[in-house]
Amino acid sequence: MLTIGIDIDDTITNSTRVVKYFINKYSKDKELMNNVEGVIRGNYVSEGTKNFYRKHSELIGNRIKVKKHAREVIQKLHDDGHKIIIVTARDDNYYEDAYKFSYEYLKRNGIVFDKLITAQPYKKEICIKEKIDIMIDDAVDTVDSIHEVGIKSILFDSSINKNKKTKGKRLNNWNDIYKYIQKNKKDCKNFE
Repeated sequence: MLTIGIDIDDTITNSTRVVKYFINKYSKDKELMNNVEGVIRGNYVSEGTKNFYRKHSELIGNRIKVKKHAREVIQKLHDDGHKIIIVTARDDNYYEDAYKFSYEYLKRNGIVFDKLITAQPYKKEICIKEKIDIMIDDAVDTVDSIHEVGIKSILFDSSINKNKKTKGKRLNNWNDIYKYIQKNKKDCKNFE
């Protein structure tokens, strides 16, 4: 049995597209549009960016759709006996209650999980603490830092990270993630 960590935004969901839509609809601020990755990651470069996201975070979060096959593959991984821990950067600075909001979103969309951890923009320490065997995320810095401590990591390909190099395994769909985990599960650090 593996412990699999999974990020939400741009990993389980298609967040970037919705964030861009809201910026175009409600702001048209070039600084915001140039900082879409920062908004997705919780790295806000200005008060304007912070205020925009505070005002729209729950609207954005409720409009985000689950990626194709994410629900089914996560369910299959869970059915195979693996523990699923959702680890997200979402925090109470931008959501009234990030844990409750994320929990209800995941349940409403049929995403099975054993544990949800919010307010984790840097996930290396939580991966070590929770004994995560493999982490799936769309942030290159997260995937690389986890890889450096010997934990397998998968970079979920997104429009934000397409041109960035990674030390983790880059995959662009959930079916390939399932196949990769099946093929490599014995090589994971904590695999018994």
